[in-house]
Amino acid sequence: MTTVRRPFAVRLVGFPPEAARALAQGLAKAPADGPSYICLSDDSLQDPDIYLANGTELKALAAIASLAAGEIRPALVLGTTGVALTYPNLPLPVQWSSMYAELERLVERRAEVLASLSASGQSMVPERRRRERLDLDLTDPAVYHKMRKPRREGAVLCVDANATFSEHLGLSLKQFGTPVLWAVDGVAALALCRQQAVAVVLLDFAAPIIDHYLLCAQLRSEESQPEVIFLVQSAHDYDSTRAHAAGAAGMLDKPLAQHQVQAVLRKFMRL
Repeated sequence: MTTVRRPFAVRLVGFPPEAARALAQGLAKAPADGPSYICLSDDSLQDPDIYLANGTELKALAAIASLAAGEIRPALVLGTTGVALTYPNLPLPVQWSSMYAELERLVERRAEVLASLSASGQSMVPERRRRERLDLDLTDPAVYHKMRKPRREGAVLCVDANATFSEHLGLSLKQFGTPVLWAVDGVAALALCRQQAVAVVLLDFAAPIIDHYLLCAQLRSEESQPEVIFLVQSAHDYDSTRAHAAGAAGMLDKPLAQHQVQAVLRKFMRL
């Protein structure tokens, strides 16, 4: 049986589009005998394993100060900063051999810390904000309270070409008493949403549907207005503009570990 090699998720912070594309391409070419990596898109709901920050941008450094989480979710800074850092720092332009070596060191150290936490029964990776917190924010807290969406209750609906993913997810969510449903196409998905409360729909691009974005809009127009998250094999398959217009919450890159799916569902549901 072939083991799926799940890549480590990298969130780029503060890089212009051209530099971000070059970094994503370089990370995709990581040596086969070491960890593999994937750069998360702006629409990705997945929590990153590592942050990669532009050291020449002070705003990027401020961002990772509130986003990174020590050795559990570390940060690597690229470029001259002019300030003292608590993160490892590599010069620009990127020397890929040094980059791969430093990332592998961070990955190994992260694994050691997570294993230690797991053995001691302590909390694993904490949930972090996708946006940095302002140093001085005079906004009325009531404004933020109104902006927060209430945690949803109901089932998780997987729209996929087969039931394998939904069956595995159902087993992992059984402890929470959260039902997991499966639909092979749009007709079945809409019917299920009308029969019972559905909190989140995981809409796989592998499902035999003519227009996934149209189905997303139809699901969002239902009375329960479930959150819709696209599951994509490649970010190139995902059209951010159409997804936003259809009301999607965001996307996730496949393959996914069950704990990664749970972490995203916790943002929308009571688990």
